[in-house]
Amino acid sequence: MLKTTITAMLAAFAAGIASAAAQNFPSQPVHLVVPFPPGGGTDALARAIQEPLQKALGQTVIIDNRGGGGGSLGHEIVAKAAPDGYTVLMSSNNQMLLPYLIAHLTFNPADFVPIGFVAKQESVFVGSADAPWKDLAAITEAARKAPGDVQYGTAGISTPMHLSTERYAILNKIKLTHVPFRGTGPLVTDMLGGHVKLGMSSVTSVAQHLQNGKLKAYGMAAPERAQSAPDIPTFKELGFGDVDGTIVYTLIAPPKTPAAVVAKLNAALNAAVATPEMRADLRGRGFVAMGGTSEELGKWTAVQAPVWGPVLQAAGVKPE
Repeated sequence: MLKTTITAMLAAFAAGIASAAAQNFPSQPVHLVVPFPPGGGTDALARAIQEPLQKALGQTVIIDNRGGGGGSLGHEIVAKAAPDGYTVLMSSNNQMLLPYLIAHLTFNPADFVPIGFVAKQESVFVGSADAPWKDLAAITEAARKAPGDVQYGTAGISTPMHLSTERYAILNKIKLTHVPFRGTGPLVTDMLGGHVKLGMSSVTSVAQHLQNGKLKAYGMAAPERAQSAPDIPTFKELGFGDVDGTIVYTLIAPPKTPAAVVAKLNAALNAAVATPEMRADLRGRGFVAMGGTSEELGKWTAVQAPVWGPVLQAAGVKPE
């Protein structure tokens, strides 16, 4: 009886400490982990919302780039972080697809606690300035004549850019060879150097290079043309199928993060992206501000693997 009483008292004491910590949150800087190197769309978005998020939280937000494994390294770091709200992750569509890539994950992607939607943006199929194909029809024909000879790069396996390009291949009965990079930044660097002739990229990462002619656009992988690039037609408009590589950026927390802390983070995120000034700023960078509840994000996250898992399997991707 005494042992049971002591155990109950300790549990109540621990709960009281956790509750007090949640009430005082945040009392120190918050680390926002970006699972890709600097220079890509995820990094650009994190830095765009950094200041308004700091203002909403009343605390410093530190950007921490941890690229590798198509985003899996950053997810692993946050999965093992203390569940106190001081380490959060900028994730995206591929959170639930990590088991299709990593044979022995040390964490369960479903255990992350959803905070909220940040923003979204379209993907665009681009070529280097010296790419030999005039248009998407020429690329398709080349891939049909020589299966596997046409290569394309993306920010990594299972990213929306990879998935949408594979869907394009499936719909048009062609075979392409995927070259995964450690983020969009390194991909764009190699494309500018002419080392890679094709790539599917976030609009933000290549907008400047499309404008100055250092890269050329073949098609927008989205349901509609992008507001930031209205002159680029979609794959569907061009007759190559319903190809959607829209990148949805999300904010998630380590497993078991208290609901009270998540609520504060969600409120700060919504405040950060809700102002007309911030929405206009993001639009100018190629993003569409989102926001919403943690519950909405949780429901959306749960359907990603059933939708995109079969595409990865059709592309021959196996856990390694």
